[in-house]
Amino acid sequence: MSKLKELARNCLQVAPFILSNTIIFIPYFLFLSLSDGTTMERILPFVLFYTFRMTGIFLLKSFKLALTSFNVLIISILIGGAGCLIGMFGQFYFPAYLFSAVLLGLSASWLPAANTTVNYHEKRQGYSALTGRKYFFIILIFAGIVATLLMTNEWRLPLILGEYTLLYIAAYHTVTHYPDYEIDFNEVDQHVISVKEFFLFLFYFVLLLFIRSARLLFDPHLLDVGLIGFSVLFLIAGWYLSRQRKTWKLPLWLNLLTFANGMCMNFLLLFGTFYVSLRLGIDRLTANLYVPYILGIVLSALVIKFSYRLFAKVDPKIIHISGFILSLILLLFRPLFPIGIFLLSCFISATGNFLNQHYYYEEKLPQDQRIIAKYSTQTKGSLTHQLLLMSVLWLLAKQAQLPVQTVLQITAHRTHNPLALQLVENVHIISIVGLILLFSFILYEVIKSEKTKKYE
Repeated sequence: MSKLKELARNCLQVAPFILSNTIIFIPYFLFLSLSDGTTMERILPFVLFYTFRMTGIFLLKSFKLALTSFNVLIISILIGGAGCLIGMFGQFYFPAYLFSAVLLGLSASWLPAANTTVNYHEKRQGYSALTGRKYFFIILIFAGIVATLLMTNEWRLPLILGEYTLLYIAAYHTVTHYPDYEIDFNEVDQHVISVKEFFLFLFYFVLLLFIRSARLLFDPHLLDVGLIGFSVLFLIAGWYLSRQRKTWKLPLWLNLLTFANGMCMNFLLLFGTFYVSLRLGIDRLTANLYVPYILGIVLSALVIKFSYRLFAKVDPKIIHISGFILSLILLLFRPLFPIGIFLLSCFISATGNFLNQHYYYEEKLPQDQRIIAKYSTQTKGSLTHQLLLMSVLWLLAKQAQLPVQTVLQITAHRTHNPLALQLVENVHIISIVGLILLFSFILYEVIKSEKTKKYE
């Protein structure tokens, strides 16, 4: 009996880890499978989930509530569990998927940041829920999820949502039994809304709603509206940042590296998917993108430790930035593309953990807002890259006198037009060169800041 209790306890304790690492992309594929590419009702669950997942962090920052990371974590677990439970009825009543998508999108946006912060809090108190021996249970549960994902019948989606309902219940039980866990919703500031963050949430939400709907419905008019809106936001952001730069609390290199890390995440998954599909064939997507990407995440800790030992006298920040530049250079050569994806995935994951540590111990920010600030900046980078990518595709299509419909076919991997394929190759080069220049500038800022410290 004691062994059964220990087995159940281990399964419960890994639930927050599994959720924070899978809730971003599992519902993404589930709701995408509902889309038929023709009707708004069928694509709306995916659009709502993706949009709330990408913009929810700004909504969280917009509410000036005196909530701790524990409170945010418990809220994200409760709404995520409710979203899964409601989604299970979508098989019988399709609008249930819409409510499920909104709740799961918010949970996917809030849970990783809150869980990371709580884990740091607990480690400082000498407690860690995730020990080495528990990785067996992580693999076991994840294997069960993958097995259900591989099902081809119509019950796959409700079954997955049922499994995630159990994971959310397990996560709630685990979090509420942390030694230093405390939930308190009593203290709320009088000024409830941060106008700047709420404006960002609304603007990004509307832009993504238009662009994602355009891509799934192949509607060029929706794309035009989204890109015009992005252009306006880009100009406003440039003006605002130029005015506010001197008042930033964090070093420029830290903001830029976090922003660039988010851009690379979007570049790898969004652009990488349709680039490999169109240039190498959709049947080679797994071998050339997904497998190197997953291996990069799994082996990132080993790769970065080896890099630290190999360049023991080099500043870790320079190692991370140089790793990004090397990875991007490799992506310019088609035979080395999978190796470049592997290394890029390694450094995205390793740099994410590196930045988490920097933000968590950054005393200039409130303790419970540090990791959330990191995820917010990272998300801005991801969104900016997505909108820039669509803008460049749109401009190059216009220059080549291709219809905007072609841009939408490219992003859906549905074109064999030689001019369109050349356009994708041009965007590939432009994206990589642009990212390399950005990381080169960050490298310059890091070296400059280190020199300034020496002379102080």
